[in-house]
Amino acid sequence: MKYNTCPKCKTKITADLAECPECGSHFSDSMQEHSTPREKSRVAMLPTVIAGVLIVIAFAGGLLFNASRHPTSETPISTPEIVETIAPTPTPTPTVTSIRLYAFGRELDADGFTAYVGDKAFTLSIILEPEIRNPAVSWSITDSHDSSESAALVISSDGMSCEFTALKPTGENELTVRCFGAEIVIPVYLWER
Repeated sequence: MKYNTCPKCKTKITADLAECPECGSHFSDSMQEHSTPREKSRVAMLPTVIAGVLIVIAFAGGLLFNASRHPTSETPISTPEIVETIAPTPTPTPTVTSIRLYAFGRELDADGFTAYVGDKAFTLSIILEPEIRNPAVSWSITDSHDSSESAALVISSDGMSCEFTALKPTGENELTVRCFGAEIVIPVYLWER
């Protein structure tokens, strides 16, 4: 059975009592159990022993880490090759020197082409010189006789072609295609069949 000693009257009592039956003092959890001086010295040394063990473990871990970083084997350590990435310098706005216009399987020249109201839409396409990626192409048709639209141009997503449909028989018109400083203008004749 375990005993406690009352700190006030020094009466030896059982550890399960919460107060001293002699003087009425209340016991706290911090009261020492009745033990021999040898047991008390062992308990007092416990934090020192734990600290020593932790120091030894930390030292051994450091040695293992250092040994793993510097192996003694003859095999060379392969290190990854460092490749410098050079960001491309921004380029100025590209310059297009010429635009060639195609329809009906041939290149269109200064004579232009004829389209008839009521016919199906047909494709016009261009080739840029020099060829560039993501060109900013604009297509337009002007009607010198009437301010209303004489034809419909449905331009592709990349701007390199369009579907052309004649809407009114306005005679001679001009089709203009522009891209980065280059321009082509050809006559377009719109008639009714």
